[in-house]
Amino acid sequence: MRVLFLPMAWPSHYYPMVPLAWAFRGAGHDVRVAAQPTAVESVTASGLPAVPVGGSYDLMAGLAQVNEAVRRQGGQLPSSFQALRELPPAELRRFIELRTAPHVHAAEAMADDLAALIRVWRPDLVVADPMVMVAPLVAELAGARLVRHLWGPQVPSLLGSPGAGAPVDQWPEDLRKLFDRFGAEVREEYSSGTVDPTPASLQSQTVPHRLACRYVPYNGPGEVPDWLLYPAERPRVGMSWTTSNRVQLGADSSPVRDTVRALSALDAEIVLTVRAADRPGLGELPERVRVVAEVPLQLLMPSCVVAVHHGGAGSMLTAACFGVPQVIVPQAPDQMLNAERLAAAGAGVTLPAEAAGPEAVLAAVEGMLTEDRWAAGAARLADEIAGQPAPARVVAELSAEG
Repeated sequence: MRVLFLPMAWPSHYYPMVPLAWAFRGAGHDVRVAAQPTAVESVTASGLPAVPVGGSYDLMAGLAQVNEAVRRQGGQLPSSFQALRELPPAELRRFIELRTAPHVHAAEAMADDLAALIRVWRPDLVVADPMVMVAPLVAELAGARLVRHLWGPQVPSLLGSPGAGAPVDQWPEDLRKLFDRFGAEVREEYSSGTVDPTPASLQSQTVPHRLACRYVPYNGPGEVPDWLLYPAERPRVGMSWTTSNRVQLGADSSPVRDTVRALSALDAEIVLTVRAADRPGLGELPERVRVVAEVPLQLLMPSCVVAVHHGGAGSMLTAACFGVPQVIVPQAPDQMLNAERLAAAGAGVTLPAEAAGPEAVLAAVEGMLTEDRWAAGAARLADEIAGQPAPARVVAELSAEG
């Protein structure tokens, strides 16, 4: 088969697709990944062929502008889906419209490039991030099956979104016009299945036509540092704040810097992973803190006994895969959802941002180092993940349907 992957233009959404894409390649199928320019480097670094599309619009810049507009109007972004639901109806509708518009613009920017691609390379199967709104159009034009690929617990906003159950009259007008321009049928649902790498105990919603798939950690390419080849001399606490959050590390109020300083009081080795560009903003840190740049979490987590992070799905599932208890400090609704699901599974602690001062994080980590129940809960979760069907089995199922 020819299999076209369509990731959202953000590494943390692309990475969960990589194991399945490689499983298709390993089974002898022809795979290509069509991505906007901000994700192309992540695709090629994963060893898969990238097709740049939609370069006329920067999705992440568009989302950042929307976030800034919301802050100007309301003071701050909602920190949870509960906070979203509590907004007045008119304000909620406006928020949804603002957050949807960049994804529609991305679809408009990608459509012509993708139409040109499928004229010369017609896929049999399209595997897409649920937030890539051009995916149903591409599948329709190619006459291909569409399968969605989740990146973590399904967020409520994905249920009933355009092309995934939303009545046609509720679609954004510009998205309907885009389908009309290409002569594609506009209807409520297009997908024949949803690949879900999240274990059932962490899943928050009923996933339509769910295809369970084992989460295989991939957080980007990288070299294994020498010190990771040997057992840690003291309990190792891994802290990650590198992908989903644009933390201003140089600011005096930086939660990363203040928190890692508090954790240095532990009789433990603290390892902080950051982007190389963010490292200078950290300044001096205590000697027992090891700061590493661009080391993928799948290399660090197997040696850790506790993980501290912001609640991104990739960070949470990677730590869970290796049976590591977690302290999560969520900053956004999807991160809060992840943190709540992990806490409900008995494998982690959630500290809402407003209550997550350095001392609170320190106390939570101390509890995990001294109470066996956290390691036991994390071990149960790791066993559940290991019991999910491997990507190769999902490929076999999708191939048989083809």
